Amino acid sequence: MKILISGSSGLVGSAVTAAFIADGHEVTRLVRREPNTAACIAEQFWDPSQDSLNSKILEQIDAAIHLGGVPIAGSRWSRKRKLLIRDSRIRSTRLLSQTLATIQTPPKIFLVASGIGFYGNRGDEILTENSPAGEGFLADTARHWEGAADAARDAGIRVVHARFGLIMSRDGGLLSKMKIPFKAGLGVTLGDGKQWWPWISLEDVINAIRHIIDRKELYGPVNVTARNPVRNKEFTKSLSNVLARPAWFNIPAPLFKLLFGEMGIETMLSSQRVYPEKLTTSGFNWSSNSLKLTMRQELTKKL
Repeated sequence: MKILISGSSGLVGSAVTAAFIADGHEVTRLVRREPNTAACIAEQFWDPSQDSLNSKILEQIDAAIHLGGVPIAGSRWSRKRKLLIRDSRIRSTRLLSQTLATIQTPPKIFLVASGIGFYGNRGDEILTENSPAGEGFLADTARHWEGAADAARDAGIRVVHARFGLIMSRDGGLLSKMKIPFKAGLGVTLGDGKQWWPWISLEDVINAIRHIIDRKELYGPVNVTARNPVRNKEFTKSLSNVLARPAWFNIPAPLFKLLFGEMGIETMLSSQRVYPEKLTTSGFNWSSNSLKLTMRQELTKKL
């Protein structure tokens, strides 16, 4: 199978690229720099900021996977940062979608990254793919991000929005950041710790993408999470146990908001009790259903 991947240098993109190559697929990476002609993986240039994409690149491929977008967490959201978060996702998706809609032999599937931020802060409500969008910056961004793929959908291409949960990996994402203060004995519960965090192992993310591509009945939003989200206080307890470090304290929500602003509120204090209904009903088999075991495997595996 011929697969085109954008965002191939990120946590998910690099893992998926390696997995597809190991599976024997022909992978081409879309890059925003000068392509490396000596690389063992084919590369093609594009520049979403300039709406620059050669449509010939998209001909004769079987699947297009778009995983691009600047990181959401890590620093407070300035007005400029929020614009960059939105634009890097929506504009690039729209460019790919509109270009795919014009070519003679489009791919069978256009899989676009999305996120659980779509649902906003929903307390204890169980959220499936049929749940409406929530409120807030991330929910609004995700709604427009998914809408940016409409041109491809209208052209008859199967479009999937992979709403990723919190991906557990030592190489990037939430776990790689939180292990640092926890190792130093500075692990804390955030707010009252009752907010739901939908997580998933990186291995299951890769397998879910394989599954989605293979299952033609899957389209539209697909929650890519484990079936058992945990509350933040359980996440804290599990990581503390795995690293054998105490985590006795909590940061009150008002203080956390003061320190991290809107970014902290939406990414860490929001509650999203997400259930992956479509993956479940389509027969997906998770390799990991234990958060603590997943953490231990990630944080103790050899390089």
